[in-house]
Amino acid sequence: MAEEEPREIEVEESTQENEGDGSSGTTANGTSEKPVRLTSFPLTRVKHMMKMDPDVTLASQESVYLISKATEMFVQHLSQHCYKYTSQNKRKTIQRKDVDSSVQDLDEFSFLDGTLEESASNS
Repeated sequence: MAEEEPREIEVEESTQENEGDGSSGTTANGTSEKPVRLTSFPLTRVKHMMKMDPDVTLASQESVYLISKATEMFVQHLSQHCYKYTSQNKRKTIQRKDVDSSVQDLDEFSFLDGTLEESASNS
């Protein structure tokens, strides 16, 4: 048992050294590290939108993260296909007609067919 105590003391000493020199949370050039975001969308906003559904009463952190990540991946996939039509027309900005072309030309986006017309008439 006497051998275990020095190990514990060594661990405590090494953590105290790191806390005292200010190296915790900083890079080699002295700038502070920002926390890494796991998703592009704010999770609290996603959770709020999920709770707008009357069938949803509770939303776990894991489900909010998965919905956010899936949405992010879907938007990225859709925008990549839309950009193909944008670049064919020698433009740099995706326009609504590019989204319409992607939705009509690809079967995987067929569930979006008609949704853009409804949102445009409401505006």
